[in-house]
Amino acid sequence: MFLGKQKQELLQYVGHISQVAGATPFEFKGGRSEGVKGIEVKTGSGFRFTIIPDRGMDIANAEFCGKPITWMCRNGIVAPQYFENGGYGFHRTFMGGLVTTCGLTQVGAPGVDGDEVLGVHGRISHLPAESVNIYEAWQDEEFVMKISGTLRETSIYAENLVLQRTIITKMGESRLWINDVVSNEGYAESPFMILYHVNFGFPAVSENSKLYCSSMKVRPWINQNGQAAIGTFDKFESPTPNYLYNLFLHELSVEQECAQFGIINESINFGAYVAINPSQLPLVTEWKMIGQQDYVVAIEPGNCIPEGRLEARKNNRLHILKPGERYEIEYEIGVLEGIEAIDSFISNCR
Repeated sequence: MFLGKQKQELLQYVGHISQVAGATPFEFKGGRSEGVKGIEVKTGSGFRFTIIPDRGMDIANAEFCGKPITWMCRNGIVAPQYFENGGYGFHRTFMGGLVTTCGLTQVGAPGVDGDEVLGVHGRISHLPAESVNIYEAWQDEEFVMKISGTLRETSIYAENLVLQRTIITKMGESRLWINDVVSNEGYAESPFMILYHVNFGFPAVSENSKLYCSSMKVRPWINQNGQAAIGTFDKFESPTPNYLYNLFLHELSVEQECAQFGIINESINFGAYVAINPSQLPLVTEWKMIGQQDYVVAIEPGNCIPEGRLEARKNNRLHILKPGERYEIEYEIGVLEGIEAIDSFISNCR
């Protein structure tokens, strides 16, 4: 149903369904974004977001009725050929956005593993997708949009990992679902690390905002200078000069079927959330970065924490995918608008 109209009634009011909802491919022009392919998706509820097939099928901007829910890095949208592997080169082409995927064999601190140089957060977010497809169709009374693509992280003598991603939304909805399947199509075991950098920004994040979550426990973790996180994990200050980010680890119950994390600006009754299955994404890191311009709070669910492959192996936390093995992940991101939706969300977090 859209604005109180059933399918057959609605179709009498519009000449083409793109008047209210749809997915439109386009191409960026100019600067470091030249030639990058995008897909603009709108649901008709006021929810819009941009998928970047050339950058890991990740999601850049997202907004609701003109209000952004995500943070965009000063780099903007950068073509994958500008990627600098090794060290912190990732930082020069990180777009922020609603979702940046980290992995697939390395997440977190850089290093050198044998003869392989490991940069921050790996390569997957800088790989272009193949077999990109836009599906739009009525399924009974629902108009469904599915955007899918395949990503390959491969190397001779090393990994052969394939990520098949489908992003789903529906007309009238203010949320989306991401379904990922990672397969080891090689004949040798492969390290497998995946983490989703879900980046919430102003006005969802402000000094009037609070994080609500269903975590069992939250504890501080260390930043790149080895300093433990300070301050609160669930309240945020105004943009702060010379702020060095803080990291917090959220512990989830193994009995939870769904874990939710929502940031709500209580002065305007507006925010956004991510909901995950802890059996698929058992580890969640919170990146609190409230510096000037770098004003973002990221919820980062994954099968790892951003410690890097070397530390993960040393700490017996490195996940291994065997030949032919698959790993399936489903999660949801959406908008929180209005007192009723916010109160319902907070109640479900308790």
